[in-house]
Amino acid sequence: MKFTTAIFDMDGVVIDSEILFDKADSIFFANHNASYNKEEVKHMLAGMDFNHAVGVIKETFGFEGAIEDLRVERSSLLEALYLSELQYIDGFNDFHAKLKARGIKTCIATACNPAHLELVNKKLGLYGEFDNFIYKIADVGYKSKPDPAIFLYAAEKMGSTPAECFVLEDAPKGIRAAKNADMFCIGLTTSFPGALLTEADIIVDGYADIDVDELS
Repeated sequence: MKFTTAIFDMDGVVIDSEILFDKADSIFFANHNASYNKEEVKHMLAGMDFNHAVGVIKETFGFEGAIEDLRVERSSLLEALYLSELQYIDGFNDFHAKLKARGIKTCIATACNPAHLELVNKKLGLYGEFDNFIYKIADVGYKSKPDPAIFLYAAEKMGSTPAECFVLEDAPKGIRAAKNADMFCIGLTTSFPGALLTEADIIVDGYADIDVDELS
């Protein structure tokens, strides 16, 4: 397998944000006297744009209040956690450095909204890490995964064909989006168990399990 381009999802793949979403949503749901089930909410919202996700939460769980007020509340909870606790996923930096040393182009394709992306950049210097090659769901008209639009857009911007790309994903919908884009996909069990990532071409528990020599 020889690829020229690596496309990373962000949450749960590059940054260790899933635990922070969990903390924020636990508080968010408690504020609205709703029962929070981590697995149910994670499955429902994975790969979804933040603003759309708030509307889904309101409709599904019967939250009272305007969607914009709910969005601001949830966003503020997450912002505080991002600025105090956010880190890169264990092993990512070494893996990314190995890819770049082998001349593989790298980018991010994320459903993260621009405001949260700026928080990530402020905390971790994400844009510098990826030489500004970061593509957002807003770039493709907010078409959420499993729609392949964000991955196809990223490949085009990187000057690569789908066959030249491999995707790193942690969620079933993201993996399906990668396969819908006809791209090779590595599934990371950082957010979901391997049994739910079976559409991936390879499933690994962490970056140390990926053989860079077989990709480059």
